Amino acid sequence: MATAAPSDDTGQVMPMPAVRTRAFALLTAALAVFCSASTAAAPMERELHFVVTVDAAQDWKKNDPRYPGNQWSKATTQQRWEVRTRLRSDGKLQVRDLLDPDLNARMEAKTIFLARQAKSLMEQSGRPFKIPHTDAEKSALMQQMQEQIMGCQADQICTHDLTLQYAALMAAVEFPEALEEDTVPGQYLYFLPFKGCAEESRVTMTMAIDGERYNKDVNHLVMFSERRSADTVNASDGLPLCEHFASVIDTRDPKKLVRHETIFVPSPEGTTEYTEREHTSRRQESQPLVGAALNWVNDTLRHAPESGSASATLPLSMSLNGNSTWLGLWQGTAKVTLQWSFKDVSAPGAPGPQR
Repeated sequence: MATAAPSDDTGQVMPMPAVRTRAFALLTAALAVFCSASTAAAPMERELHFVVTVDAAQDWKKNDPRYPGNQWSKATTQQRWEVRTRLRSDGKLQVRDLLDPDLNARMEAKTIFLARQAKSLMEQSGRPFKIPHTDAEKSALMQQMQEQIMGCQADQICTHDLTLQYAALMAAVEFPEALEEDTVPGQYLYFLPFKGCAEESRVTMTMAIDGERYNKDVNHLVMFSERRSADTVNASDGLPLCEHFASVIDTRDPKKLVRHETIFVPSPEGTTEYTEREHTSRRQESQPLVGAALNWVNDTLRHAPESGSASATLPLSMSLNGNSTWLGLWQGTAKVTLQWSFKDVSAPGAPGPQR
């Protein structure tokens, strides 16, 4: 018989006891595997699209008594990030908020969701779902996982998928009581990655740094300049773009705000030119995004309307080029703009959420 989730006097679901670390070490990443395996008849699909512009300027100063003179630089960067991808919901209203701001509640929701998905997936494949109870049975499960991963023979996709599947299975092992369906009404729609998700990105940036620094080879200050540029379309870190995202809509929220998990921007590849003492070196490498801007975008979209725009002027206390080994004092500001939308792109006439 199904058991109701614990709730308080208001009917809100109460968190389960603190979960064990190993049960959800890979829970966020595992969502992609099990959402892809969902067989809901009428999935709901939304497109996440955001555009960020950054215009930043920064000064660097360093006065080291061991070396003569004042070291300094002036830096500027202009950047534009555009990302577009899709997430899918099975249309079922869930009881718990998968992206609850409370860490324990969030981990509980992910653990329960993945445990149930693991059970459903195994039953659909015709395999019996038997939870190991003894230490010997759990050890046998871990041994089985290791043997199957070894069988991947270093194939990254095979290893990745197996590891995530076992992370979800371990959630079921740690919380067998979570496998029973809730009897209280749900209210949250989970929008998660899925195989074959549409994706598109373009990241452009330019950066110029000019200044004077101490060169130990000649034992005095020398002028230097640094130029960086990139224009990267559909950059990849080896995973589909959508696998970096997850979103939740609370259907009872009158403001219809959306929770988004960590906002991801692909790293652009481009050219770096560094000139000092009339010598210029050139190399192709990953180019830095403005960290303060990315953090602000994450904070802005963590709980936001379905669409909108925002802007801010942010302080810059870290080096724009990502190299803080020179030490010293960095001061500057970044003017940042953000436009975003999370619009429904489901097929016309598709059924609404399942209760």
